[in-house]
Order: sequence, then structure tokens, then C-alpha cells
Amino acid sequence: MNLEVNEKAYNLLDTIETERKVINVEGGENSNVSGEVIVLDIGVTDKTKDAGSNVKSGITTAEAATGCIGKISIKDGKIYVSIPEYPSIATLSCQMAGWRFKINNEIAIGSGPAKMAARVPKETIERIGYFENPKKAALLLETNIMPNEETARKILEKTKAKKVIVAAFRDDSVVGLINVLARVVEMGFYRLDYLKFDTNRAVSGEGFVPIPKLNTEIMYTSNDALIYGADVTINVNGWDENLTDKISSSSSPAYGKPFKDIFTEAGGDFYKIDLGIFAPAKITIIDTKNNKQYVSGHINDDIINKIS
Repeated sequence: MNLEVNEKAYNLLDTIETERKVINVEGGENSNVSGEVIVLDIGVTDKTKDAGSNVKSGITTAEAATGCIGKISIKDGKIYVSIPEYPSIATLSCQMAGWRFKINNEIAIGSGPAKMAARVPKETIERIGYFENPKKAALLLETNIMPNEETARKILEKTKAKKVIVAAFRDDSVVGLINVLARVVEMGFYRLDYLKFDTNRAVSGEGFVPIPKLNTEIMYTSNDALIYGADVTINVNGWDENLTDKISSSSSPAYGKPFKDIFTEAGGDFYKIDLGIFAPAKITIIDTKNNKQYVSGHINDDIINKIS
């Protein structure tokens, strides 16, 4: 099986019209890494033009993040995500954020199918069992600083690709917000994987999430939207009903508080927050073996109404 998710995502990102920075990396005395990294500046440096506020670019980058397997749309103040096939690959192998970079001592977070080429995170990629060694790779990077040659060299070294396209955007832009919310289905898969359910049993997934207002509180309210407003449906070939009560955010002892309060109580450290809260508000599991539905959680209108 060769889905060519990197090449498809590369070609899709290449259609975005914005400022480009081309970094050519040549092999040196201590490295034989060489290749080309094209960085798309989607509102990282030009805050007056702010290409990061372009909704079309947000949808394009979000679809590329899934390796072009997922389809993203916006309607009536909500983001809708449909992943009709290979949902574990689209979400956990590609879309899930988690490849960390340091650029001038600041942290940037990578996602997209290049993550799979780099085998990041290794255990998750190996568990899902789909691999690519592409000549072209595609990376999404949440960053306040444009990638430099050192970053480009690291990307080429890890992915072993000869050409990599990087869509760089601020997390407080519309592009950043769309990409975070477009992980609504991925969030459900993350929870299933954390509970050691074999996500390769999943046939498809879909979901929607309300879009909060873009303001200085967006890091908190985007999490509120997912934790208290996300509605996800996943079709699986054989479900463990003992997991049903554990898969939505309401299973967490932190449930019920605005995410800003949860984050503050954890001392501003994501790693000290109960992981059970990082799940959709509501998940419906449809077992295709017996056509039974299992529903966990609910939409919390009280909190959603405050951020919409």
C-alpha cells in the first residue's frame, strides 16, 4: 500500500500563494545531508498583511496535515472534518502535533505527513504500521519565528527527503486556529490510542467543533471548544464497550472548568494536566460488526456559549 500522503500534501501546500523562503542545504564536512526546504510564510513575519487570517489557506493546510485523506469545511460557525478512510494514518501518523523544534531558543511544533517520514513519534508510527520514505515531504509548523538553515537541515536529516515544503504559521492566527480545531477527530483517536484500543480497527471518522472568537485567549478557548463542544463519530470494526465511559472529556476529574483555570492550576505545565481532559466532549462509536452505537459524553452549552 502506497498512499503517497507526503507527495499529495506537498503538492497541495505548493498551491498556496504567499511569501516563500527557499533554503538550500548542502552537505558539509560532518554531514552528507542535502536538499531543498521551501518555507511558506503564512503570516509569521508579515503581521500587517497577515496571510494567516486567510480562511482558504487554513483549510488547505489542515487538509494537507492529514495527508490529504481528510476533508475540512466550515459552515454555520463550526469546522467539520471527514476522514472517510485510513483514519489512523490521517490522524495519528500525520495530523497529530508533536514534532518539537527549537528556533532561536523558541519552541515550534510540527505536524503533517513529514512526521511519519521522520518516524515521530516512533512508537505511534510503528504501532499503526504504515511507513513512507518520500522524496518530497510536507510539514506544518506552528511558530512565531521563520525556520532557519539549522531547522531545515534537521528536517531533511530526519525525513531523509530531498525536498520538503513547510507551511509556517502563528498559533494565534486564523490558519493556526483552523488547524487546531481541525484536529477534532484526531483528538478522539488520540484518546482511543491512549486507552490502548487498536485504532487500526477504525474504518472512518468524522466530527465538528464550534469556532471560538479569535482573541488573546485563543489558546484557552480553542481547547474549551474541543473539550466541551466537539462532537465526534468513529466507525470501528469491533469495539470494547468497557472503554465507552472513558473516551470523552467528561471522564476527567478536571472536567467542568474552563481550560484557562485547568492550565493555571497545573502551574502552566501541559504535562501536569490530567490527560483524560484531552478528549472530545462527545464521542459516538459505531461498531460495524454488530451495528451497535455507544455514546460517551455530551456538549457543554454553558461553556461553549461563553466562547462563541
